[in-house]
Amino acid sequence: DISFTIPNSAYVKLSAFNIKGQEVDVIFEGYQDKGVHSYTWDASLFSSGIYYFNLIEGNNVSTAKGIYIK
Repeated sequence: DISFTIPNSAYVKLSAFNIKGQEVDVIFEGYQDKGVHSYTWDASLFSSGIYYFNLIEGNNVSTAKGIYIK
């Protein structure tokens, strides 16, 4: 699960990137109301490893690192 809080309603794009910096999946893309949101990433088609999660919210960009183990 990936959780985040946005201070204002805005367009949001939450993506997963592999260790090479390639976008491998868009977890959510669309308009979100302000507040706390949570999404479950279905990584069943991906190999175990380190992934980066990129959140674009309006003009703000956040990145978090995660480890996926099958």
